[in-house]
Amino acid sequence: MISLMVKNNVITDYAKGDGLVGDNVVQFSGNIPDDFYNNFKPCFYMIQDDEIIENPDYVASEPPVIGPSKQDKINAQIMLNQAKQKEDQDKFNAEILLKLAGGMK
Repeated sequence: MISLMVKNNVITDYAKGDGLVGDNVVQFSGNIPDDFYNNFKPCFYMIQDDEIIENPDYVASEPPVIGPSKQDKINAQIMLNQAKQKEDQDKFNAEILLKLAGGMK
């Protein structure tokens, strides 16, 4: 037996045995396709006429494109500005030290 989370006849989750609870859970004891466990993806299978079949309307979702967040971009800009300020300060300090060293001769 397998517990299936089903919404509009589409299987969104499963658990072997009676591991799922909820309003949309179906206890299924019929034939399970051989490739069900290996190929399972939410919405890839559905129940039709008391059988588990591949969902003909299934469309694989594209993985989200993950890039830097707005906050990451702000942080990077702040760090860049700080690095530029430090570079300017280091140049200024070096010029002062050279003037002081030259004036001591």
